[in-house]
Formats: sequence, structure tokens, C-alpha cells
Amino acid sequence: MRETLEEKNKRHLKTRRRPTKKAAVRNVLVLCLSVVLLVAGIGCVYADSMLGRINVVVDEQGQGDNPFISTVADDASSAEEGTQSAAVPGITEPDNEGLKLVNGLYRDDMVVNILLMGVDDYQPNDPGRTDSMMLLTLDTRHQQLKVTSFMRDMYVAIPGKSSNRINTAYSMGGPSLLVSTIEANFGIDIDRWVVVDFSAFNEIIDAMGGVEITLTQAEANLINQYSGDPRWNLGEGTYTLSGAQARYYSRIRAIGDDFERTQRQRNVIESIVNKFKNSDIGTINNVLYNTLNLIQTNMSRNYILSLAANALTYLNYDMYQMRVPGDGQYDSTYVMIGNSRAAVLVPDREACSQSLVDFVFGDASVTTDSDE
Repeated sequence: MRETLEEKNKRHLKTRRRPTKKAAVRNVLVLCLSVVLLVAGIGCVYADSMLGRINVVVDEQGQGDNPFISTVADDASSAEEGTQSAAVPGITEPDNEGLKLVNGLYRDDMVVNILLMGVDDYQPNDPGRTDSMMLLTLDTRHQQLKVTSFMRDMYVAIPGKSSNRINTAYSMGGPSLLVSTIEANFGIDIDRWVVVDFSAFNEIIDAMGGVEITLTQAEANLINQYSGDPRWNLGEGTYTLSGAQARYYSRIRAIGDDFERTQRQRNVIESIVNKFKNSDIGTINNVLYNTLNLIQTNMSRNYILSLAANALTYLNYDMYQMRVPGDGQYDSTYVMIGNSRAAVLVPDREACSQSLVDFVFGDASVTTDSDE
């Protein structure tokens, strides 16, 4: 007697094996992996959109050998930076070579140096000068962040040009010439650069919700009078400054000298770092989205992404500051620049270089002398 289709289906349901525990676990893992891949895909699209706002500048002269750059072909950003692709900094163990001398420049594969340039370009048809020059050092060997100010009135040799104040190198040849000038005078390898013009400074600080700065009464009086911010009630104490106020604070010349001025600029950088340390991911993303289009850099998008992936780790490194030239490492004098007699600082290059190398690379000693 042939069984009906209904009877066959009932028999199949009775005899079908239930999923084993192992199969159930496998199914859950597949589901979880699918969700992770979906989230990662959305993240990649968002990251690509975010990084697309950056003004990446092709700068073959300024690229040099980067300790965190591999030769694996990049994706779309390879057009900006040849076939170089960013490896993730700080993941590998410190190498055994440490500090090296390569083509006359000191470098360490666990240390990256990024030159931050604040450009004074408010005059029409003027490329501007670097009113602020700070070297941001990410030292993954010692887990430290370091900020070094370069005094703008240092009288130095500018490669291919006549000697002049260091802040004129940018106006003569852009970021690459300034990088080359610092390298030639102080013997330290600079991996990448970032340029922020002062017209964008206010927007960047305001996008962050301001920066916390401790003011003297004299500083507060000047900010009240000249910053252009409608708040006129600042006094001695700690305040969250707006973009306009922080910008003027960074440029105060009427109090002290340029040494104090560079200290104020480092104070702003330190406050920005501390602000990011205590911000949630939503706030950070909002700041980045509203400010990335206001800067120029020769870092590829993938390189920036590799730094951002470890940003929370780096931001929690201990932070240290210094300036070049240091105390007792310069002579104040006058020189003729063009047809004008100008007050300058003539640095003791050997002393400045030694101090800078010691600060940037810590207690490292040269183990390799190479002409690669």
C-alpha cells in the first residue's frame, strides 16, 4: 500500500534529526560574524567618507622613509602616495636597532615625527609664514607624546636659499622646504606634516567646544580687549576659551617675549589632547567631520586611519614639552635681511641638535650608521 504525501511528510518530520549543540553554536557564530562584517562595512564606508574630507597633498620631496609605512599597495589613496600604505604604529615589539643615523638624520622605527604648522596667511597674495611650528612626536617605544616648539626668529640656513628667519622657509617653498630646513639644521628626521591656516583655527577650536586654559590677569585683559569674542568678563583663572579667544591667546606678543608665546601655543596643544582624552566617540567624530577639511597634510588617508585606530592609546601617553633653542643655546643679535636690520636668534646648532635628539628619542643611543 503506497503511503500518501501527507503520511510521508509526517514520517519525515518524526525522523528528522534535531540540530546538535555543536551545530547550534556554529550557527550563532556565523550570525555574529555576519553582524560584525556588516558593522565593519558600515564603518569602512563612514571612514572613507570622513577621510575624503582631508586635503591630502602629494609631496614626494617630504615623504622620506617613514617608520610606519610599508610597501604594500594601498587602495584608492595609493594615487596620493605611490604604493605606500600605512602599517599600524606601535603594534610590533621595539626593534633591536633603536636610534639610527640614516642619510645624516636621526630616526627610530618606533618614533614618528609630525610637523604642525600654523600659517599666518591673512594678507592678500601672500603665501604666509609659519607663525607656529611644533613637532609632535609619537614615541611608541617609551609610550610618550612630545611637543617641541621652534622659535620663529631663529636665523638658520635654508636649503637652496639665503640664510633667514626659519618662519620664512614656508613662504619660500611651502611645507617641504620648512621640513628640509629643520632637518638640515638640527639633524632629526621628520616623517609627515600638517598645515592649519589661522583662518581655520577658530572653527577647529569651536568644533571641539573650546579649550581649557589657565590665564593670568594680563592675558585675560588682552583677550577681553582684542580677541573679538563678545565675552568681556575673563579674569585670572581657568576658562574654556572659544576659538577666537584661544587664537588670540596663542598669538599674544605684548606680554613677555616669543619664548612665552610658544609656551602658550604648547598649552593650547596640550589642552586639545586632554579634551580628546575625555571625549566620547560621537564628539570626536563630530569634531573630525567639521575640521578635517580645514587642514592640509601629506599623510595618506590610510596612514591617518592607522593612527586613528590607536588614537585612544596614544592620547593617554604621558605628554612632555620643550622648545628649540633651549636656554643658553642661542645668541640674540641683529643681521641684515634684504635691506632691513632684523633682530634674530642665532642657535647653537650642535647644542640644539643634541638636546632635540635626546628629547625626541629618549635615552636611546645610535646603533646603526647608514647611508641608505
